[in-house]
Amino acid sequence: MATVISFSIFKGGTGKTTSAVNTAACLAELGKRVLLVDLDQQASSTRYVNIDPDQVNPSFYHVFLKQTPASIVKKHTTFGFDILPSSSLMAAIEESLEPGDEILLRDILKPLQDEYDYILVDSPPGKAGLAFNAIVAADLLLIPASAERMAIDGVSDLINHVQAIIWHKFRTELGKQEIRILFTMYKAGTNHSPGIVQATRKIYGGNVLDILIPETIEFPRSFDHKMPLIHLAPHHAGSDAYRSVANWIVNHA
Repeated sequence: MATVISFSIFKGGTGKTTSAVNTAACLAELGKRVLLVDLDQQASSTRYVNIDPDQVNPSFYHVFLKQTPASIVKKHTTFGFDILPSSSLMAAIEESLEPGDEILLRDILKPLQDEYDYILVDSPPGKAGLAFNAIVAADLLLIPASAERMAIDGVSDLINHVQAIIWHKFRTELGKQEIRILFTMYKAGTNHSPGIVQATRKIYGGNVLDILIPETIEFPRSFDHKMPLIHLAPHHAGSDAYRSVANWIVNHA
């Protein structure tokens, strides 16, 4: 059975898509069978791997409507992993979700779990239905937190919501769910980023990964080139950082 890992935080702009795509590529590099699920109506992960979301038909939208199985919609990328691509139609799914629908993604992924070692979910920002679906589907919540002043608030907001509301509501399904914090956009040459990481470790201890993803222009470049960084610049420090994330997942998740 695949381990489902959701890259989740309610705050936008913290590196969810960058982390999901680059971790998927690094796990594939290790020979793992990987499915990346793009749950965001912005379809950033889909674009990142050079798939035009406007050309995807049927799409993830039709999967949520139970018109098409996910196995028909998924596509193979040139980077060694598969993707369930998103599109702007996911906005209509978001609008249609009702209380109790948080379990839909978990049910959608069940028939695919024997095909993969890892299923990674790039979740949308905000406290809304699709974001909650990503949380409920996950065995591991990996929280990409930018190493900046607002990071601890964003992390606390997610963790408090998950523990106080979602775990209580879905205690049977999520009894073994784990949470880890991954710092992104880390500026090693400053006092600020190390201070933020240190302060977060005082609160969350071992739930903060030792891996630090550096802030670098190479990640936006890799998005512009429509390829994960390990394929664009395999020896870059950012590539090595996500390789460390992949190795941690293989050894611990």
